[in-house]
Amino acid sequence: MKLYSSIPSPFGRKVKMTASICGLADQLTVSPLDTNDPDSAASNPNPLNKIPVLETESGQLIADSRVICEYLIERSGRSDMLPNSRRIDILTGAAIADGCIEAALLMVYERRFRDESQVNTAWLNRLNQKVLGALDWATTNRQSIEQTPTLDQITWAAALGYLDFRFSGEWRTRYTELALWLTQFQQMVPSYLATDPMRLSAASQAAPSP
Repeated sequence: MKLYSSIPSPFGRKVKMTASICGLADQLTVSPLDTNDPDSAASNPNPLNKIPVLETESGQLIADSRVICEYLIERSGRSDMLPNSRRIDILTGAAIADGCIEAALLMVYERRFRDESQVNTAWLNRLNQKVLGALDWATTNRQSIEQTPTLDQITWAAALGYLDFRFSGEWRTRYTELALWLTQFQQMVPSYLATDPMRLSAASQAAPSP
C-alpha cells in the first residue's frame, strides 16, 4: 500500500498511527507529497489534491483520513478499535477531533497565505472558538485508554499533537486533564513519538508543511 502524505500533516499522522496499531505499518510505503507545491496535483491520485490518500495494491484509491483508518481497521480485523457497540460514539468523537484539526489548519493558513495587514482577526477568533469548543468537549468526554486505543482517541492524539506543533502547546495551560491524557496515550502508543512532526521535521529539512 502507498500512502501519500507529509510529515507535518495531522491527518496523515492519524493514518500512520492507525496503521502501526493495526500491525500494518510494514505494508505501508509513505510517498511524501507537498500539496502547497503547484505541481503536486500531477502526482497525487486524489483529484482534490488533498492528503492523505491511500492507494492499495490493486490500485484502489481511498481518500479522507477517516475512511483510510476505517479501511485499515477492517483490513486488520481490529474490531476493538471501532467496536460496533460504540461505533457511533467513536465516530462522533473522531469527527469532532477532525473538526478541531481543520479549524487549527485554517488558522495556520490564514496567517501563512495572507500579508499580515490582511489577516482577518475576526475569522481567526471564530476558528479559535471552534478549537476551544472541541477541547472543552474532549475534556468532558475523554475515555481512558485501554490496551488498544480506539479511532477517536487516535484522532484526538493527532489533534493535540498538531496544536503542540503549530501553537507551541498553548492549550496545555488551560486543558491540564487533556495534557495528562495525551501523556498516557504517548506512553501506551509508541507510534505517537515515531510520527512526531517536530522530531521528524528536524531530521528532514525539506519536509512539506501543511
